[in-house]
Amino acid sequence: EDAVIKLIKDNNLNSKDAPIFVQSFDPASLKYMRASGLKTKAVQLIDANDVNYKTGEMIYRTDDVYNFVDGRPYSYTVAGDGRYFDSMLTPEGLAEIKTYADGIGPWKPQVMALKVVPFKTANPDGSPYSGSLADVNSVTPTSLIADAHKAGLFVHTYTFRSEQKYLAGFYKGDPLAEYLTFFRAGVDGVFSDFTNTAVAALKTYLNETGR
Repeated sequence: EDAVIKLIKDNNLNSKDAPIFVQSFDPASLKYMRASGLKTKAVQLIDANDVNYKTGEMIYRTDDVYNFVDGRPYSYTVAGDGRYFDSMLTPEGLAEIKTYADGIGPWKPQVMALKVVPFKTANPDGSPYSGSLADVNSVTPTSLIADAHKAGLFVHTYTFRSEQKYLAGFYKGDPLAEYLTFFRAGVDGVFSDFTNTAVAALKTYLNETGR
């Protein structure tokens, strides 16, 4: 953190209007940097482990190595704090984030609930059916965008990819359709590995809204 702050200051970027976002999945890191003089826009990144495609709910706890990697900030684990990332998505959690950050960077399924409707009881071979991203045929906004905006936080969601295997079946292989769904729902920004596609989608959205 100290090295990041020094780099920012040495390049005259330590201000709210500087074209930079300082981001971390760990609140302890962002809080430390704020206390150490960081003045740029800061973003609390928020993760999860998986999605329940029957309900659209997020899965935070898993009984594997990813439990403490994706399920909650590492500083929580070190401190013996049993909370998971979902605690950040509550009104109380968002209010706490506002004390040290300017926005949140949630995983896409936290912004848009992904569901398979109707949900099958079993696969053709009789094994339990759990659903997949390719099977998702229902995409609806959660309350997160509105809740974050109410708390005074912007929302930058991640990560948009153009390969079909990373697209919910709902989008029928069209990455532009995914971006537009999020833009129309009110996100303030996106993380993308395909910038040209993201910019094209943004232009389409701005034309739609006359901005």
